[in-house]
Amino acid sequence: MITGRDLIFISSVEWDFLWQVHQEIASKFAAAGNRVLYIENTGVRSPGIADAKRIGLRLRRWAGSLISRRLREVAPNLLVLSPLVMPPFGSRGGRLLNLRVFLSLIKRRGKRMGMRDPLIWTYLPTDTALDLIRLMKSPASMVVYYCGADFPLLATNRDACKASEDELIRSSDLVLATCAQLERKCQKLRPDVYRIPSLVDLSVFPLSANGSKASSTPARPVIGYVGGLHRYVDYDLLIAMAQARPEWSWVFAGAVNTNVERLLAQPNVTYLGQLPHANLAEHLRKFDVCLVPYLNSELTATVVPMKVNEYLAMGKPIVSSPLPAVVDFNQRHNALFIAPNECAPFLAAIEQALMTTTDHEAIERRRTIAALSDSQHQLDLISELIERRSTKLPASQN
Repeated sequence: MITGRDLIFISSVEWDFLWQVHQEIASKFAAAGNRVLYIENTGVRSPGIADAKRIGLRLRRWAGSLISRRLREVAPNLLVLSPLVMPPFGSRGGRLLNLRVFLSLIKRRGKRMGMRDPLIWTYLPTDTALDLIRLMKSPASMVVYYCGADFPLLATNRDACKASEDELIRSSDLVLATCAQLERKCQKLRPDVYRIPSLVDLSVFPLSANGSKASSTPARPVIGYVGGLHRYVDYDLLIAMAQARPEWSWVFAGAVNTNVERLLAQPNVTYLGQLPHANLAEHLRKFDVCLVPYLNSELTATVVPMKVNEYLAMGKPIVSSPLPAVVDFNQRHNALFIAPNECAPFLAAIEQALMTTTDHEAIERRRTIAALSDSQHQLDLISELIERRSTKLPASQN
């Protein structure tokens, strides 16, 4: 693991949002003795009414940091900046305002921290991210693009986002992709793209002593889901299954980002709220089967949820809808039950998965597969790539 470096993360999620690869990687680098500035999401689209709460929180944090002249320290060596910026892919005037005012404020923060030749790691391929990279980098800096989603599909202006992503792919010193589809997309512009699996910290998800369920698990099966309750979840499927199996417990945990009233109104559905990442294991241990019940669309075609390896780390059987990237993962590991987004076949897959709940050989095999994506191991490999490329960069003139 690299150490003693200054790192700037241009993230696509807020720090306090569901724990994802963004927080996992930033935390690991900070714990290794690097100084990390985590810049919260600057977006890929123009905000709407649904974003009002998030925008209000961002304004309060931005104003508070200006007044106090301090950043949020969420862990040793790890500071979080909540920037105020104009939406990406807007007018020339808006982009100029970003450059002259808002992004310049971020640059001054970095200078005040004494950041030197930072390694800039971006999850966003927007014009805002490109402008910020140009402001923050030095000749001895290194730029890493972590391609974890097909962002042009999510952007307000798809063509503009694709153009800025193409520029970022070509100009970055290192490009990482999370699935075969995104890897192939990036390889159209450069051959040296590295596929990185969805990471999991095995130390946060220990098996119980005998790999069995916790004693507090009720007699009836517990079918569980941990993750964002967002618009990509198939709620019609979940409601139909909960109604078809009233004797089963259906448990959900995660941040709510859409209307889930119909689902939570089912008498056999329990909602645990958004759980701290460190506490997920104790709840996952009570699940008999874990779900990835996403809708199949172009927006989910490249999704391999972090929860897959978290479920596997706990030795749990998983039933997933046939997301292309998840199907590809399963073709390599044969560890999941895949079912179409239809009530009867999905229930049949869950019943098949229930038969393996206490199969100790299956439990250990799932854990072994998750270990291939252990965050510490993967970041050691990424650090080697970074070090190799760093030797080709010009020495700092500071």
